Amino acid sequence: MEKKKEKEKEDTRNSRRQLKAMLRKNWLLKIRHPFVTCAEILLPTLVMLLLIAVRSKSDIRIHPAQPYIRKEMGMFVEVGKGDTSPPFNQVLELLLAKEEYLAFAPNTAETRMMISILSLKFPVLRLVTKVYEDEEELESYVRSDLYAAYDQNKNLTNPKIKGAIVFHEQGPDLFDYSIRLNHTWAFSGFPDIRTIMDTNGPFLNDLALGVNTVPILQYGLSGFLTLQQVMDSFIIYAAQETMTNLLKLPSHSLDSDAQLKIPWTQFSPSDIRVTPFPTREYTDNEFQSIVKKVMGVLYLLGFLYPISRLISYSVLEKELKIKEGLYMMGLKDDIFHLSWFITYAIQFALSSVLLTVCTMSTLFQYSDKTLVFVYFFSFGLSGIMLSFMISTFFMRAKTAVAVGTLTFLGAFFPYYTVNDETVSMIVKVIASFLSPTAFALGSINFADYERAHVGLRWSNMWRESSGVCFLVSLLMMLLDSLLYFAVGLYLDKVLHKENGFCYPLRSLLQKCFGRKKNTRDNYASTSEFKFTENYDETSSTDFIKDVSGPTLESMSLEMKQQESDGRCIQIRNLRKVYATNRGNCCAVNSLQLTLYENQILALLGHNGAGKSSTIAMLVGLVSPTSGDALVLGKNILTDMDEIRKSLGVCPQYDILFPELTVKEHLEIFADLKGVSEDSKEKAYPSVLNKLTVDMILFFMFPKVGLADKLNTVVKALSK
Repeated sequence: MEKKKEKEKEDTRNSRRQLKAMLRKNWLLKIRHPFVTCAEILLPTLVMLLLIAVRSKSDIRIHPAQPYIRKEMGMFVEVGKGDTSPPFNQVLELLLAKEEYLAFAPNTAETRMMISILSLKFPVLRLVTKVYEDEEELESYVRSDLYAAYDQNKNLTNPKIKGAIVFHEQGPDLFDYSIRLNHTWAFSGFPDIRTIMDTNGPFLNDLALGVNTVPILQYGLSGFLTLQQVMDSFIIYAAQETMTNLLKLPSHSLDSDAQLKIPWTQFSPSDIRVTPFPTREYTDNEFQSIVKKVMGVLYLLGFLYPISRLISYSVLEKELKIKEGLYMMGLKDDIFHLSWFITYAIQFALSSVLLTVCTMSTLFQYSDKTLVFVYFFSFGLSGIMLSFMISTFFMRAKTAVAVGTLTFLGAFFPYYTVNDETVSMIVKVIASFLSPTAFALGSINFADYERAHVGLRWSNMWRESSGVCFLVSLLMMLLDSLLYFAVGLYLDKVLHKENGFCYPLRSLLQKCFGRKKNTRDNYASTSEFKFTENYDETSSTDFIKDVSGPTLESMSLEMKQQESDGRCIQIRNLRKVYATNRGNCCAVNSLQLTLYENQILALLGHNGAGKSSTIAMLVGLVSPTSGDALVLGKNILTDMDEIRKSLGVCPQYDILFPELTVKEHLEIFADLKGVSEDSKEKAYPSVLNKLTVDMILFFMFPKVGLADKLNTVVKALSK
């Protein structure tokens, strides 16, 4: 248990050291190109400054406070008269024509008497009335499958309820009732009734400049005001003393004589008018209407350059095989990606801060500044992850930059399809899986709230405006970041690599959930190996002719002692099979080999003989199909992190960064290998001198010395 904890602490220290080295490398690459780095940070801000310049040229119109008590304005409504608020007779005749009903509840003597009295004035009421025992029975019917369905037993269609009047208290001194309308009938062609008023906070119509005529039309055309007028008229009459006597009479006694005794004019107000309150003075700036349409694409154009640079960095290190070289030196895969993520996250954070500061008194004057920062920064994070996912498809930097930037720009154009209030929220959410579209939809809310002088804040970010919810846009950008990361990480593992190696999905899942392979079960040991494995002999290497009687070097006692001490490299039945379009290709066919100290070994063979695949398996770039190997007593299947600390590889290609100096390379490689800070400075001269001596012995060149080149960039050195 203690050893396990110590190992975990050591792994954590190694990871931190490697991350620090990679971040330093990224920082050095950035400062080697100061103008490029400044352009990446400042371009999005310059785009916003252009918008601010356009805003200063836009027209600002001040609308004074004004009343609306004028018939010619169309907002002066006379209840129960005209087209805006139809008379009660007209409402009843429309119900009769469509065979629809007005419901009443509960079924009490007062309710029945009220219907009888009203029917004296409106005879059609009796034909379109349904009385229910209570409100619960009414709701049960409306929610049931029987609603408006054909009844075979009664040979008729169950009634459609277009409106209901439910009494909670029925006089004589207290009347409490509710008017409930069928939504599809009452508000057809109008916004949802919930947009009339928000009972949990301020009016949503604060976003509307001037007066909003929709609520008046909703209450008028739906018949709500007409029903309210009739019921209030009856209540006025019922409150009089004559109502007590009427309730004592049976309903059949209310004949024409009784009708004469009920002066309808006593409880039928002749004139009720509705008009909006005067609006306050407000300033209307048409610039926000322009921003609503162009801010998303303009900010996206400012983002194209830093996104293209990120794709270029990521793919170029893969193209030059620097990434593979770092892996061979012990760099962990997740550290490589994390270092670039942190680098550009800091860069986009700086850009977001500059954007917030420059726009806080202009474009986003009324909005919460922290929300503005989160808005821009979230888009930056999604851009980093989208760039990472795009880079996994390419092996050449120029192609990746060209296609990647066009893809990033193209991800914005679905915005023009879904930027319509009639488009459902589900469609907009689906389109928001492209983060540029989600960003552009969020700009609509900012424009609406800024134009209304309200501002977008944490308290109102969940409210819809123009058919868009800012909270949904923000959450979708964060979700897109996670989704792009997961897809990019998977594609980075499984897509075809130049060395022919890819991870199956099963191995990735095992790694994510902490399940490791059992090497004893999945790989054949030396003692258990038999030459009976099934593989495509025609696709295997042709130079293996006779495996029954290989020529072996005799082992000395010193060699046997190295094997027992674990001071050698033991390759045991190592085999690698690649899956190709033509079938399985065996590159390394059950190799058995031991490499001892103080010896030089050369692997010779034609192209495709398996030399590079063997070395790639020993350094952990490729996982063997079967077999294993021990490097200084450590297994390549389970102890690769430990092996890389003591293993050096000189590949066939340069794995150097042209912009970094010799010393900076040595520092990075020392951190990857775990060299302590104290011994770094002492080691550089001796390492350089040793490199010089080796070159003299191997190339027979005169001694030139490299100590004076310690701070020279690599691209300035001679080949």
